[in-house]
Amino acid sequence: MNNKNALSKIIYMLITYLIIMFLPSLVIQLFGLKGVTAINWQVGITFVGVIAMLWVDHTSDIKANLEPDKKLSLADTSLYGLGGMLLMYATEIAASLIIILLFGQPTASQNTQMILTIVRRAPLFIVYGVVLAPIMEELVFRKTIYGVGRQLINPTGAMVISALLFGLAHNDNQYLLVYSSLGLMLCWLYKRTGSIRINMIAHGLFNGITMALALLAFK
Repeated sequence: MNNKNALSKIIYMLITYLIIMFLPSLVIQLFGLKGVTAINWQVGITFVGVIAMLWVDHTSDIKANLEPDKKLSLADTSLYGLGGMLLMYATEIAASLIIILLFGQPTASQNTQMILTIVRRAPLFIVYGVVLAPIMEELVFRKTIYGVGRQLINPTGAMVISALLFGLAHNDNQYLLVYSSLGLMLCWLYKRTGSIRINMIAHGLFNGITMALALLAFK
């Protein structure tokens, strides 16, 4: 893959991601949607957007002559997916302990609290957090910014940029270290397995279990 094709893929994927992130809000404002209806529309539009992103990813892979993901057995996929989820929890705990040691106990994550509030009002949003968001984030931050970006700069630099952007995208500055650390771990997982599907599974499981535990803890 030459640098021009690599850069083109990154640009296409970033533009697609930004459209998916901002289009639901524009539609909601345009039609004056509110409450549960607005949230359900957001999930529906994002679902269509994710399908479009998968198409853009596939076609840009062909144009860039990008090697396909490694084909893993169902057993290996399940094992790596579960293992990746456990590594995400280990990374989250370690990064959280560092924050506590350096800065003291932080307040509750604004990002998590917002998601819990939305899920209680519109359970369909679970699909966004467990399926749609992991697919988008793994395609953009790991496969594209890291996976393709390492063709343009050194792999370590691509990994750091990917992780930092992933952390900033969650818009929760006091937990930036946690999200960025998760980003680094997920880059490593993608490098280790060569399959973005493994990342999507691990990420989806992590989000789903975290969401379920939080809902049970804060009834």
